[in-house]
Amino acid sequence: MAERANQFRPVNQSLGKQPSLGPIPAALLAPSLVILVGSYFLVQVVLSLRFVWFLLVSAWGLSTWWLVVGERTWRFTNKFVSPPGWNRGYVHYTSCLEQENDEETSQH
Repeated sequence: MAERANQFRPVNQSLGKQPSLGPIPAALLAPSLVILVGSYFLVQVVLSLRFVWFLLVSAWGLSTWWLVVGERTWRFTNKFVSPPGWNRGYVHYTSCLEQENDEETSQH
């Protein structure tokens, strides 16, 4: 029993860490892709500018998003989720006592 207490136990080193792709956190991959596609569409398709302008606009967009949001994307994006609205529901009220009386009379 004493031998077992002295042995090391293997621990997963990735526990508690955020997933990432190199220096880019995984939570920023989807917004980065949207920014890249949007900047390509704006610079190349709409304005017909050079590729250098695409790189500059996309770098500006990515750096702005990264500075505003950081690694905690949910803290920024959850501010734009609309709260649930109030709905009116009309349900016919039936008393529990009436249901019990109806069941007793129908059994006899």
